[in-house]
Amino acid sequence: MDTPPVSSSFSLRIFATPRLCVRGMLLRLVIAGMTTLAVSQPTVAQLAPGIGYMFPPGGRPGETVDVVLGGYDWTPDMQLFPLDQQVTLETVGPPGPVIVPEPPYWFDKKARRPPFLLPRETRARLTIPSDVPPGVHKWQVANANGASTTGRFAVVEHTHFVEPDQRGDLVQLPALPVTVSGQIKHIEEVDRYQFRVEKSDLVTISTLARILNSDLNAVIEVRDESGRLIADAADTAGVDTSLTFAAEAGRPYTLSIYDLDFRGNRAFVYQVSLTTGPRILATIPAAGRRGETRSVEFVGYGLTGKTATLESVRRDVTFPVGSDGDSLAYSFEASTGEATSVTFALSDIAELVEPDPTAPLALPLSVTGTLDQRYGEDSFLVPGTKGDVWSISVASARTGSPLDVSIAVFDSTGKELQRSDDESGTTDAAIEFRVPSDGEYRLVVADTSGRSGDRSATYRLQAHAATPGFRFATPELLNASIGKPTKLAVNVVRSGGLTAPIRVSISGLPNGVTVPDELVIPEKKNDLSVEFTVAEDAAATATLITIRGETLPVEGQSDATPISQVAEPLLLATTITPPFSVDAEGKDDVAKWPRGTTFPYPVLIERNESFNGEIVLEMTSRQGRHRQGITGPELTVLPGVQRILYPIFLPEWLETTRTSRMVVNGVTQVPDPQGNVRYSVVRQKTRMGFLPTGALLKLSADKAEFAVQPGQSLTIPLSIGRAQELTEPALIELLPNASGVTAESLTVQAKQERAMFTLTVPATLPPGAERSLTIRATVLKDDHLPTVSQTGVLLISRQ
Repeated sequence: MDTPPVSSSFSLRIFATPRLCVRGMLLRLVIAGMTTLAVSQPTVAQLAPGIGYMFPPGGRPGETVDVVLGGYDWTPDMQLFPLDQQVTLETVGPPGPVIVPEPPYWFDKKARRPPFLLPRETRARLTIPSDVPPGVHKWQVANANGASTTGRFAVVEHTHFVEPDQRGDLVQLPALPVTVSGQIKHIEEVDRYQFRVEKSDLVTISTLARILNSDLNAVIEVRDESGRLIADAADTAGVDTSLTFAAEAGRPYTLSIYDLDFRGNRAFVYQVSLTTGPRILATIPAAGRRGETRSVEFVGYGLTGKTATLESVRRDVTFPVGSDGDSLAYSFEASTGEATSVTFALSDIAELVEPDPTAPLALPLSVTGTLDQRYGEDSFLVPGTKGDVWSISVASARTGSPLDVSIAVFDSTGKELQRSDDESGTTDAAIEFRVPSDGEYRLVVADTSGRSGDRSATYRLQAHAATPGFRFATPELLNASIGKPTKLAVNVVRSGGLTAPIRVSISGLPNGVTVPDELVIPEKKNDLSVEFTVAEDAAATATLITIRGETLPVEGQSDATPISQVAEPLLLATTITPPFSVDAEGKDDVAKWPRGTTFPYPVLIERNESFNGEIVLEMTSRQGRHRQGITGPELTVLPGVQRILYPIFLPEWLETTRTSRMVVNGVTQVPDPQGNVRYSVVRQKTRMGFLPTGALLKLSADKAEFAVQPGQSLTIPLSIGRAQELTEPALIELLPNASGVTAESLTVQAKQERAMFTLTVPATLPPGAERSLTIRATVLKDDHLPTVSQTGVLLISRQ
């Protein structure tokens, strides 16, 4: 087989796998590819870490949870930052190796999707104090290369059950209510849980995935003991999902959860809550005026009985006067005697319910409306005076409605003047509208989700004269190189005609980092560029800083009350400039290489004059065309080495019709100016490309399925096909498995094409159980370079 070289300087053909004979193989690769080049000064940016997931993704108040953090391009010196500073999150071990997704894999069209990021997993401990309220909380990480964007975890209200690592097995749940933390690790994976209720009741099942930054579009199904589908729901819009059904006492039900497109990845974490009792979907109105008692329509399931039929009932609700809070927690008691809690907003104005769309409404106004007609819309007439500024908002997500609302303003001729769909971080909408001329204007509320059409499709519209104010719009993080100035754009969104200058202050800066003493956003301006100066002797560290703003007097308005705001916490990381760079010798070239072998690709190292330390090459997290199990090891580059062969293992199942590529990181330990040893990470500049060709070795079993008797042995007939250049014996092994099945390795001579491989089946294998096993064949080429093929068999335990 002719294999074109990567470049004119590289024509060595090597076949290997990073899992077998790694030490000897890598030593030979280092010797074969080692070159010392002239030293120059590389200019390269460091690679900041990213957050992938936390599993389990949270816990209960008062609980300490052992979690696994999935991180991208992490190093052993990570710093962790829960944004709720009551919560603590600390690592209890270093990051593990880069994890390549395990089989099965997509092929054909689905295989052309962008690959998921490759994580390293780190064990950690999450401590949640007892007074932390249930809900979603944020966290970030940083190292000497920068800070991450935020990840999320949830503090749950009910019993917290963590899915055991029993992929494919039916898991028994404790008594309801319960919140399950799970993970869809592989494509086509389905998690199944069995549960019962002590008495006949409604059961509501709700998922949290998207809100946790998980990419899972969850499908949930409930089936009875006969397999009959009882209820199902699917998240087709990326907003999580829920269902309610009537459960019978003592009857076993199976809950299945999987991805809408049967995708799977370690980052597909989720929580699913199972509760009993009535379920309130909406209240009409959604708010009440302080001091009034009024009739409220409650919309939901199980309000008058224990049927999963949408229904409405009315109750008189008293809204407290003199309340300092802005909400009322109301206990709704169904006719069955069961109670559930619902929250109302409190207001100082009357809450209108579905007013006449032809009657003009005066500001301020607050309306609870219902889009109970499919794809319908509501409109409201509001007279305005030229120059008035209105603050208009419409909420559905905040009230628990399924709608994705929009708000638009039209003039008397029907011309659309302004529209808003989603505000940042929510599907609710808001606009600030300046009235262009005297007259009537129409406010139109519509839904873009397609979920309108019944009484639960509610929204709350509020409009009032805009009051002067502002809010910050700042990033989540800032990476500042040691010894260099870095600029931060501090932006504000003004409202209500506010024009005053805003004094900005920044607190919590680490030692060695300074900003100018006088920071002011000028009158009528919305942004300020703040220069952060990092001293040359500053440590590489990270900290959460606080940005505050306060308005300053404007000429002629010296008696105006100052307006103050605080931005969301910002994670500042002071970073080390990498002393080296990494590149592929082929500069994105693509070479043909046999499947089932290892491609030794030349990698170039360029170092600063002052640096000659060891560098570790490892797979980077973000691969452009890295799919179907292509792997590479952690490879140490010794001091002085400027060229090395990096071994890329190409599995035998790769498609030969499409190219694949790999990119590595270079990682080294360097001291910061304070003498703290930190890790510097750079990403390879260009990619290493390859087009798989035919395999040199093929192992196959005569049958795919075998019936077995627990406690006895089973012989598997195998066939071994190999290319002529593979003249060494083949080693046949059973890969480690969780089934307890064992086997002695078997050596098959070069000219032998058939072999009988004996398995020992444990007596503990349950009757009817199915267990998938993998058998591997390895042939050493040139006495040290493995060529690998493997085959799978399914064992079915006899009843």
